[in-house]
Amino acid sequence: MKSITTHRRYGMDKALLEEARTKFNKIWHRIDCLFNLYAKKKGLNFTSLMILEFIYDFHTSQEFYTQKDICENLALPKQLVNSVITNFWEQGYVELKEAKDRRNKNIFLTEKGKEYATGIINALDAAEDKTWECFGDDEIIAFVDSMEKYEKAFEETINNM
Repeated sequence: MKSITTHRRYGMDKALLEEARTKFNKIWHRIDCLFNLYAKKKGLNFTSLMILEFIYDFHTSQEFYTQKDICENLALPKQLVNSVITNFWEQGYVELKEAKDRRNKNIFLTEKGKEYATGIINALDAAEDKTWECFGDDEIIAFVDSMEKYEKAFEETINNM
């Protein structure tokens, strides 16, 4: 298979689009598998890692998040999020406090949870940083810009279906 970058066309033909989509999806899947492998090495599953990272990323923002917020932001089913949060609560990593509407509870990392999450998330961030070191600044900017453009175009396409 030719490298996608060797094609210089103003419009992509059907075969090139198929090749690009297939290659992109395989790469995306392999990256997901690497995150899953990391999660397993830390005694978690992929979903638990995603939820832990979400909670950790926002624990210093002074914003309060509920299970509903996690479901909406990560596109996960309520039962799955509840199961993960319950497990974190049983391990003493999170505490739940009543929210304004009383139907939901705000989720906070405990001190034990902050220590636990910091070790896992900082190591993952370091691995990603090391990976980015393989790229030059211009490549990083172009990659991120392209992914953002792809995400917006895909969202528009899905919303118009």
